Amino acid sequence: MKYEINKVVSAKQIADLRESVGWNRMEESYRNLKMTNLFHIACYENDLLIGYVCVVSNNVTDAYIQDLMVHPSYQNKGIGTSLMKQTISKIKEMKIYMISVIYGEEELRNFYEKFGFTTMLCGQMLGE
Repeated sequence: MKYEINKVVSAKQIADLRESVGWNRMEESYRNLKMTNLFHIACYENDLLIGYVCVVSNNVTDAYIQDLMVHPSYQNKGIGTSLMKQTISKIKEMKIYMISVIYGEEELRNFYEKFGFTTMLCGQMLGE
């Protein structure tokens, strides 16, 4: 396995990975040139994208870890943990002190708590 930071990842590869974890593909969104992030980390087994995480930020005070995903065939092998450790380390190196993550399934709470995240009340509205 190899991890790459900020190297180009095709919209199709991301869409295929999203689909493998049961999310919508959003392939056209990932093709949109306006889609940017602070950084992303991709994990590959040979040429297959098996893990991915991206971070959006105001570049000063806050960063949001978005779209952490690991292909189901590669889950429970430490890839998600490695992606999170690398991500948190890079955000802290940038001196950004507020790190947020949103997860939709209660069973993920323990995973994120092991990195120091605490549960807070929040709201989220989805567009059309």
